[in-house]
Amino acid sequence: MLSQKSLRLEFALKLLPIFAALVFGFSYLVYSMIERGIYNGIERDMIEQTRALVGDDITLQGEIGFAKTDRNGAIFYRLEYKNAEAQKVNIERDITQEFKLLKEIRNVVLAANIISFILIPFVAGLYSYFLARPIRTLTEELAKMDERSLSPISEAQNAPIELQPLTKTLNLLLTRIKGHIAYQRELFAGIAHELKTPLAVIRTKNDVTLLRTRTPEKYQETLRETNRVIDEINKMTKSVLYIGRAEYAQFDPPETIDICRFLTTKAKDFALLAEEQKRELIVKVEPKSLVIETRPTLISHIVQNLFSNALKFTPEGSRIFFQSAFEGERFTIKTIDEGEGIAEGFDLFAPFAGKGKQKGAGLGLYLAKNAAMALGAELTIKNRADRQGAIATLVIEPIKPILLN
Repeated sequence: MLSQKSLRLEFALKLLPIFAALVFGFSYLVYSMIERGIYNGIERDMIEQTRALVGDDITLQGEIGFAKTDRNGAIFYRLEYKNAEAQKVNIERDITQEFKLLKEIRNVVLAANIISFILIPFVAGLYSYFLARPIRTLTEELAKMDERSLSPISEAQNAPIELQPLTKTLNLLLTRIKGHIAYQRELFAGIAHELKTPLAVIRTKNDVTLLRTRTPEKYQETLRETNRVIDEINKMTKSVLYIGRAEYAQFDPPETIDICRFLTTKAKDFALLAEEQKRELIVKVEPKSLVIETRPTLISHIVQNLFSNALKFTPEGSRIFFQSAFEGERFTIKTIDEGEGIAEGFDLFAPFAGKGKQKGAGLGLYLAKNAAMALGAELTIKNRADRQGAIATLVIEPIKPILLN
């Protein structure tokens, strides 16, 4: 019924010697206590008889010895006493009945041990069944799930203390998977919609052009318009291909890097772009050095996207702030712009969620959000308190630095 790889079998095999040792040890202890109790009672009686004969406290002033002998099946217990004057007293007592009683008790204990050893495998199996029960319940809940019914494990709060970290991790993972699937659905629906519109424009433009004979200039105009729409489709196709590369980057193994120096290098590149587009970049990267294990490709993608977004919506002559800080186990990276802010209820992270008059496929923040989820980080964008721009924050936690300066 149980395979060699069964968790229950592993439990049972480990419990067998433990239960056997407990039964044997307990039986031996009980029998030893009974035997010692009977002999102690006999010795006390014999000492009292000796005290009555010699009129002395033999427990303090003499030497006492006890010996057991077997005479033709009869068991005798002898007390040998010698006081300070070398006077000797020997007292014997027939303990055959007590000896037989102890033998019967020993036989009963031995029989109980044999029966216990026969029952131990069944007890160990039953005990292992109850030990594995929470894991089986957890497995059954996970087995019921598919992409249409991803919900937190309902037994998470009632799980044993040892399994609660696992159930919490699984619930967190399920939440991330559910969010990722939802974004994927939005992405595919958005791709279909965004591709359908330019193709419809090309078809309509061509149909109108073919209704009657036109001048070469009109045909050229139609071709130019068609090329423009094709360029938009190519741009969108590149964005979709970039999604594939970004998804693949989520499976890159973590690397040990100095995150602060990494951000400082990025900030230098950002400063050149800001200067070229007549914006001022103010950088404040703290601490000076923080060595951690992370996926630099994903970090780079996120911060580049956040800076590009801030650059896009910040007017000429305004400032962009790029900063980081390490607080406890939280490491935050922020970009703060002086743009127009965010409209209430607008989902910036939805695919193809273009904003304002700025052109683009609307996939940048969607990709950044997915990259943050792959890092186990949190990405948020909110308006500044003074409503003079937005603050994009990447929070990486918990983070344990390898080296901090």
